[in-house]
This record gives sequence, C-alpha cells and structure tokens, in this order.
Amino acid sequence: MKYRRILGLGTFPIVKPIHGGQRRVDAIRKFYESVGIRYDHACVYDASVYRGDVVGGHDLPARSAAPQYESIPYVTDLTAGWQAANDPPSLKHFQGVLEAINPDALQLEHPFMWPLAERLLHSAGERNLPLIYSSHNVEAPLKKSILLGAGVATDVCVRIHDEIEKIEREVCARAALVICVSKSDREHYLNSRPELDVIVVPNGVDRPPAQISRDADARHVFGNNRFLLLVGSAYPPNIEGARELVIRDGVFHSPPIKTLAVCGGISHGIHQHSDYQRFAAANDTRVQFFPFIEDDDLWALKAAAHGCVLAVGPSGGTSLKTAEALALGKWVVANTTALRGFEDFADAEGVIKADNRTEFRRAMAKVLRSDPVEISAQSRKAREVLFWDRCFSDSGLAQRIAL
Repeated sequence: MKYRRILGLGTFPIVKPIHGGQRRVDAIRKFYESVGIRYDHACVYDASVYRGDVVGGHDLPARSAAPQYESIPYVTDLTAGWQAANDPPSLKHFQGVLEAINPDALQLEHPFMWPLAERLLHSAGERNLPLIYSSHNVEAPLKKSILLGAGVATDVCVRIHDEIEKIEREVCARAALVICVSKSDREHYLNSRPELDVIVVPNGVDRPPAQISRDADARHVFGNNRFLLLVGSAYPPNIEGARELVIRDGVFHSPPIKTLAVCGGISHGIHQHSDYQRFAAANDTRVQFFPFIEDDDLWALKAAAHGCVLAVGPSGGTSLKTAEALALGKWVVANTTALRGFEDFADAEGVIKADNRTEFRRAMAKVLRSDPVEISAQSRKAREVLFWDRCFSDSGLAQRIAL
C-alpha cells in the first residue's frame, strides 16, 4: 500500500532521541520523510524520565498506574497503553490527534499501545485504517525475563507474559505490515501467521559527522591512555550484562588508571549497584561515568576510544549499540547476546566474542595491551550495511509503502 501520512503510537517521546528505542523510531521517521511520507508521533510517557523540551505536542504524561499493575516494576509501557485507551481525557486527546492528523495508517512502536490503537481503528470506521506494527523485540518472553530478574513473583511474571503475548497476537492478526529487527524475529511472526507481510529493517547507526570535535573533558580524564567505551541505556539487560561480565568482583582486569568510559542511562544502574559499590574506590580509579552526554561529545569519545565493550544480559531483539560499535572499525569485545542479529560480523577483524566473565575480562585486558586494530578496506566496505540509510534501502520497505 502507498501512504502519505502515518501516525505512530508509542510509550516514549522522540523529540530528542537518546536511547536505542528512540533512535530507531527517529530513524524510521527520517526514512519516511525521505520517501515523501509525513510521520507524526504520539505517546504516553513517564514524566519522571522525560520532561521539558524532549516532549512533543501530541505526547501525554503517564498518570497513576492501573490497579492491575500496581507495585509491579518495569510495566510502565503496559500502563501507558491502558491509560491511553481507558482514561477518558487521554482517549479524547488521542482521538483529537487522529482527527487533526488524518493519517493513512497507524503505526505501533512496540505492541503496548494496542488498546488505544484498537479504539482508534474502531472509531475510524469506514476509513479502515491499515495498521503497521513496528516491532523492536518479541516482547512477552523478554518482559517475563526482566520481571523474574527483578524478583517479581512467578505467578505475576506469567500473568504479565500471557497478557503481552495476547496483545502481540492481536496486533499481528490486525497488521497489514510488520517491520522487525532480525531474521529470527521475522520467523517468529511468520510462524504465528504465515501470510503476514514482514520486513526486516536491522538496527543501524547514523553516519559520522563530517567533523568530530576533540572532547577536552575526555582528554582531561583519560589523557593519552587507551580506554574502552561502554554505552547503554538504563534498560535492565544492559545493566545486568555489564554487571555480570565487567563489574562483578571489581574492575581489577584493568590497570589502576581511567580505562573504561561508561556513557548514558546505564551509568546510574552500574554505579549504584552493590557489585560496583563493593569495590567502589578501586572501581572509581578505573571507570569514568558520562551519564548525560550530548551527541557531539559522544562522537568525540568514540573517535578517541581504543575499542568498545558490548555486554548485554538476557534479552530479545538486537542492540543498536552493536551496530554503532562495529561501524567504528575499532576493537570490540562482545558477548553472543550483544551480537544477535549481527552474526555475520562475529568473526570480523577486531571482534572478540566472550560469554563468561573470565574470558570477557581477559579480552578487555588484551585489547588494552594491543595496538589499534587494522581494518581492511574489504571489511570496512562490508560494514556499510550497518548505516541506517543502507538498512532501509536494502530492506525493500520503500517499495511497500512509498508514493
């Protein structure tokens, strides 16, 4: 089908993309605009995380949790979908957005806003709006894993899993098109509905800016010492992976100087964790946190880094940070989970795969002692597929939806 205007529904704003989910939605928005489609985004967001100029005009703050979700952590996404569909002022707001934008299709970013989308599709009536499902993960088993890891009672974890699984089935039954992140996710959706139109758009990365400024703060911290870069959001699998493979029992695989830059929302989760605090003084000697970092400064850190660390705990989908690390063409120490969806690069120059704490730390220590990795022209050419423009052009998505 051909579309001119698409209204996206999500659980976080995209005005200022920071974490991986925001960056993927923003990349989709930019792609749509490049092929003549206007993409508007509306969400219910967590006001304790997002505020001020990072919130868009169509976005609403989350209110108190729905009764069925009270005292359960990591379910603000389910609460957002419930509020949007069941809170009268919220529903009226989104009905007004639908009327003002008058889209040719609705797009769900993750499945959680399905209760709202279902109501909006019903209210559209004869317009018979198509539904695009933009899947970032197969969510039900991932949420169950996160809740179990947080110590939530098993029966509650199963209940939440089954609820999300039901939502995902309903979304796929209604969807005209599914956009997912990996071949394995595509197979999952086709197993549930063989005739479903599913396109894989892998997670990617922006091309580097033409000029990268030198970060004086980074040089003040690291001097001319080699350092590794660990970037991530506060997403629980990011924290768990870093805790298990890098932080637990102390960062003693690194010399007692600043050799690890930890950037983004993951910073607080690592620094406050008991595994980090157990050897806080020694760890602080080796680790520098950049919890709030602008893109220009992050590019400068990437340019100065000797390599990247990708340590992801049990999760679904693929990691956008993996694409970023591989595209840099520097040393990469990664576990198998971090390389999901990027298996073609598991044996690429400079990539060291390690899945237990001992091997992972030995790999980090080895990289810090090694000269900069030399990437061949052939390998650099192969990594072109990691950039967003290639991710979209190679997917065939434009042929499905563009004018």
